Amino acid sequence: MFSSLSSNRSNNIEILTEFLIYSNLSITALFSQFLDSRGFSAFQIGVLMAVLPAFSLLANPFWFARSKKRGAPTVLGIITFAASILLWAVYFANNFLATLLSISAVAFFMASLIPIAESIVVPSLRIKRRRFDRVRLFGTIGYGVTALVAGFLIRLGFISIFIMSSAFLISLSFLSKGYSRRDVRAVREEKSDGKLPGLFILMLSGGVISVTIGAFGSTFFPVLTRELGFDVSSAGLGFSLMAFSEIPFLLFADKILSRIGVFRLLVLGMFTTGLRWFLTSIATSYALFMALQSLHGFNYVIVYYSIFKYIHYSLPEGSVIKGQTVYWMSTMGLSYLLGSVVGGVLVDTFGLRRMYTILGASGMAAAAVFFVVLSLYKNTPERNDV
Repeated sequence: MFSSLSSNRSNNIEILTEFLIYSNLSITALFSQFLDSRGFSAFQIGVLMAVLPAFSLLANPFWFARSKKRGAPTVLGIITFAASILLWAVYFANNFLATLLSISAVAFFMASLIPIAESIVVPSLRIKRRRFDRVRLFGTIGYGVTALVAGFLIRLGFISIFIMSSAFLISLSFLSKGYSRRDVRAVREEKSDGKLPGLFILMLSGGVISVTIGAFGSTFFPVLTRELGFDVSSAGLGFSLMAFSEIPFLLFADKILSRIGVFRLLVLGMFTTGLRWFLTSIATSYALFMALQSLHGFNYVIVYYSIFKYIHYSLPEGSVIKGQTVYWMSTMGLSYLLGSVVGGVLVDTFGLRRMYTILGASGMAAAAVFFVVLSLYKNTPERNDV
């Protein structure tokens, strides 16, 4: 089975990998709703939700180092199998300290799931001369379908999302064995000691700002739906709408990039991220509240794809892995850490809806600043990358 999946004529194994890793990500997005049901405060929820990104700052260098020695597919199998078991400690934890310790144990393995998986998928697709955007599309589909199903299954009990997450992780553990030795060599041979150009650092800064605001919005989205008196399934429905809204962009990602460039695309993503959360904070009806979540299709995926494209197609070969590692540590680590922990403190201080308004306006202002920087960058030697 696995040998046929990994043949050069098929990209099914990469499709399944993307589908499963993002399906699992949609489950972790609902953990704040689970924690809210346990009676934790906004600050406590922020701290607990920040454990995963905090550990990514340590776990990514650790697991990437292991992948160079043992191969990324082997590492993927280890982290997914371990996480599938440790996950249940979170469900059975009966107080804040026990929950913090159990989430920390899971985070050590799960924090590097997407970076390690995509460090396998991209080289594998290059060997097969296949496009990543169309394969990444199945990650979005997986996220959306899972969020929708999980949102309704939560009505039966939060144990349902833990069962789903364990199933996804175990499936990934078995799927990791399907990548050929040729795929492993491709991951191992990409070494990275090169310097990162100034344009990348500038793009990364904009990405961190945008993802931080987006991380706050996503972390406290289930809490917001509860505060507004919406049905318990609303969070899952909202996350599903967010995911499916990415599909149109992913279908035409390369054409859009060729027309407006990676930097302008990044600025667009920054602006619409702020706009979305600002409008969400003042929405007056359930229908409008949910409709606004379709703006997500112009948020994270645009920011992610613009920087991802620059890393893999504009950076020198010796800097690709370094750029990828720095990106994941900065966005999945620093951004989500700030969005969850600092966001939790600000919510307890100023109120949830007010913080959505403030951060939404801040995101639009930041986009305007970066637009000015873009205009200035047109006169630099790197202008062809803009």
